[in-house]
Amino acid sequence: MTFFKAAVCGSAFLFFSVFSQAQDSGYYGAGALAQLNVDAELDGSPSFTPHVINLMLGYRYNNSLSAEARYGFGVNSSSDNGVKFETDYAASLLAKPRLYLSPEVALYVTGGFSRGKFMVGGEDKTLNSLSYGAGIQYDRNPRTTYFIDWIKLIDKDEYTINSLNIGVTYRF
Repeated sequence: MTFFKAAVCGSAFLFFSVFSQAQDSGYYGAGALAQLNVDAELDGSPSFTPHVINLMLGYRYNNSLSAEARYGFGVNSSSDNGVKFETDYAASLLAKPRLYLSPEVALYVTGGFSRGKFMVGGEDKTLNSLSYGAGIQYDRNPRTTYFIDWIKLIDKDEYTINSLNIGVTYRF
């Protein structure tokens, strides 16, 4: 719960500081639809594919580096072998270095820490882990960017949770 509170407070400060900055301040907000791929080492080895809406706030230090906070909440559950999997939340703090291949297209990697709360078969599970991933982005104009990325959110003995995200970013 401490991580969640820190992520929410940090995101709130990041969000409200946008209004005190000059135009094109480096701050950005984003929204994404994500599909989680959950492999569980439970009886019968079920796997799940619930969907999550991600909201992101970040700061772009320069064209090569950003830092962002992501918060996702479940929009549907998934069942396998009679076991239901629901996402309460998934939160991440990530660094995001990128390499531009052209003025509009960049490849990037992400790394940081994630925490999530899930309900598996009626039982609450809170999991946290180091996270990493990669993606590609297209800068449509100086303010709007489209992206698709893959992130390994949780990598524990019982659960491995990967996220495939597709979304749009708006720079303030």
